[in-house]
Amino acid sequence: MTRLSLINKNIFFYKNSNKIKKKKKCIKVELKKKFSIFLFFKLQSIKKKFLLVRFIRRCYISGRNRSVYKRFDLNRNLIRKLGLFGFLIGLEKSSW
Repeated sequence: MTRLSLINKNIFFYKNSNKIKKKKKCIKVELKKKFSIFLFFKLQSIKKKFLLVRFIRRCYISGRNRSVYKRFDLNRNLIRKLGLFGFLIGLEKSSW
């Protein structure tokens, strides 16, 4: 299980990314109307830590951040376990 602080950090990035996105969009519109160095530097000064790029996709059950499938939002180990019992619709374990 992942630490709670990592999960909270992920939630923080997701919530604040929308605010920053709106702010960036307003500055870009102003820049298109009239170019100024002040607006350009204002756009560059936006901190990268608030952007959605920093958001890390995690498994809902285990919290693992590696090998997470977008379709199920689960990691490969849990997909295999749940698929074996038929809990995932559209997925069945094939063995020969």
